[in-house]
Amino acid sequence: MNTQTFSTYSERLLALKLTRVDFAVQVLLGDHLEALGLNPHNLYLNTVAGFPEPQVETSRTLFDETLACVQKQTLAHYTQGITNIFSKRYSFAVEDRVKALDLITFEKIVADIVTGLAEKPGMDLSERPILPLSAEALHGALKVHLPGVDLEKVFITSFVNHDVANPVVFSSEPLVEYLLAHLRNNDIPYHAKGDPQAIYLVPFSGEERHLHPRLTPAHLNDLLIRIVPDFLG
Repeated sequence: MNTQTFSTYSERLLALKLTRVDFAVQVLLGDHLEALGLNPHNLYLNTVAGFPEPQVETSRTLFDETLACVQKQTLAHYTQGITNIFSKRYSFAVEDRVKALDLITFEKIVADIVTGLAEKPGMDLSERPILPLSAEALHGALKVHLPGVDLEKVFITSFVNHDVANPVVFSSEPLVEYLLAHLRNNDIPYHAKGDPQAIYLVPFSGEERHLHPRLTPAHLNDLLIRIVPDFLG
């Protein structure tokens, strides 16, 4: 990424607190989990009850669990043997245990996110809607935070599978249209490392020579941190 949006972690966290809580939790979870190759929407915190014949009583994604803790402003405390992290919903099978993330580490991650967003100035935890938004307003905001970038040559391209030698393009949209569609649907899109997505200078290309020289999908997260607060109710 050649376009730097924030100079320090503290600056980024303060700006993130001005966005919406669901997006903030996704960004902070991504900071912790993407280095482990983990997606919080595809992993589950499962808890058993009903001994001596235990059954899985609750099963929540790591994202939903963390968001709930942030909204309630509570620190999680999990019991080994009763709760653990799995790759399948409502499973407590050993083969479905997630080896890359243990329960104690996840508990510390949740605590870090809860306290980070609660520290003064604390984040507004209400479900703030995105206000009606025009293409012109979004274009103007992007120009402020992407000086020197020709927005007519920025295309968000998604692939069926980005790992193959000849990736198949699934969709390709100009940046303004792509973000506008999400924001008008009250969705702040998060872009995870490893997603089958890239930013190109031309549409419907999968060629390396057409990759945007300054922007990557991960950069869009920081860009959204900058522009979204002005569009929230």
